[in-house]
Amino acid sequence: MELAGYDEIRSQLKGYVSPPRAQLLWGAENLGNGVYQARLQRKELVITPGCNSPNALVEAGTHLLVACEAGDPLVEVTASNLAFAYGASYFVFEQMPQQEHRAWVEKLYALGAGGDVTAQLADVAARARAWFDGHDLGRFKAILFVTGGFPWGIAFPEVPTTHMYQYPDFGRSVVAGLWASQSPARGARNALLIEPALVQSGEIDAIVKALNKNRTLTRLLPHRAATISRVQHMMDFLPQDVIVISSHAGDARGSRVTYQYEDDDGRQRTLVVDQTHSIGYDRAEDKLPVTEFTRFVSLDGVSWDDDVAKLALPVGTAITAWSKLDMLDRAKHVIAEEDISRVASSMAMLLHDGPWLFISHSFHPAAAPLVLSNCCWSWHEIGLRMMFAGARGYVGALFPVTDVEAQEVGRALFSGKPGEPTFKSLWRAQRQVYGNSPRRPYAVLGLPSVYIPLNPVNSPAYLHEAYRKGIDHWSTAAERYAEEELKENAQRISNFLAEDFDLFKRAISGLHAAGRR
Repeated sequence: MELAGYDEIRSQLKGYVSPPRAQLLWGAENLGNGVYQARLQRKELVITPGCNSPNALVEAGTHLLVACEAGDPLVEVTASNLAFAYGASYFVFEQMPQQEHRAWVEKLYALGAGGDVTAQLADVAARARAWFDGHDLGRFKAILFVTGGFPWGIAFPEVPTTHMYQYPDFGRSVVAGLWASQSPARGARNALLIEPALVQSGEIDAIVKALNKNRTLTRLLPHRAATISRVQHMMDFLPQDVIVISSHAGDARGSRVTYQYEDDDGRQRTLVVDQTHSIGYDRAEDKLPVTEFTRFVSLDGVSWDDDVAKLALPVGTAITAWSKLDMLDRAKHVIAEEDISRVASSMAMLLHDGPWLFISHSFHPAAAPLVLSNCCWSWHEIGLRMMFAGARGYVGALFPVTDVEAQEVGRALFSGKPGEPTFKSLWRAQRQVYGNSPRRPYAVLGLPSVYIPLNPVNSPAYLHEAYRKGIDHWSTAAERYAEEELKENAQRISNFLAEDFDLFKRAISGLHAAGRR
């Protein structure tokens, strides 16, 4: 079908739904608010320059509030559509400036430095509550914060709260959450539990029992099995509905490196970066896969975190020119290097063979996992990366927790009411563990409808088919690719799946022999 012009496209998009008989004239500001009000009033939204477009809380009951941080009109409209789908109230609140945001998040990270952590957290939470300038959000029974990165839920411990990140892909995260939550057949078929035995992870046994009761097939990677390469492969190339990681986490040690080089425009540049690496070992290929994390510190003497000064900085091709250099070429341009104790925002989780940097484009397309990272500081950065990769939900710690706390919250989270949304289960778990104390170490990401359903699927048969499809796909890809590196990678993945499939079949045979599902 060929459509000519805006009016014809507009008509086709409307389909056969009767158009509204009235119009809501709205200005160019606060579009999310306008879209929602037009829907509630059953009017056609007409953007009219110069018209009033107030930002006010749109009331639609107190069962849920979708509170969206301002700053991105597309995010605001998407959050408005989400609020309409949930029949929720909708509110856009003032955006926190980037430098202030970084300072507040750093205060949360610094809670691990010692002192009275509970009192310090209460102070940050009070400042966060004051940000809402007298709006009584605590009167709602639940809140979804669409945030630029700060966990606003700590400001309202009296109600269950969850979060969604605006960046890098709010829309994709919404779709992943809706897709996984619409059918119980997609939420609890199998679980991967990672326990490198670096902490007293007593919650793992309790979580396994709760998931077994839920008819979820659990796979445990304990001790030496929890290696960087194996864990990464299991998460990238096999569908996982639930993932639990019990270990340590934190910003990794690394180095600060200064480069001098010429950009594509012939201009001499001085770039300072912080770098750290995660090095695994692929036993089958006898190779050392390396993941590098880089954080820009300054360019030509201007701090990368100084948003005002950067406006006057002619960045040009400085970053793209540096990015095009391979590791050997970059080494030729190093003029200074020093070890540093922390590469900010790197957030590595400790596995059996060293620190693991989770940086993945996508989980397996057949699943959108719910992830519990029961590690110190695991909310920071890791949650953002997990949600970008396609997780439907994520639970992590804002600051260091004791082994006992991690065990109690982990047990309570998975032993809650059947079918209860994850963010409400976490809220109940923290109330159960901490009572009236303001100490609330954990925060959650994900839609309010994300939960762990009772599994209706024959999990062994489902995974049997997933292995076969994966092996066939990557074997075919290895034959089809012309480039040698792509061919080798595809064959490596196929070999891994084939080897792990044999382990899986032996484990399932053992369960049947023992009379278990």
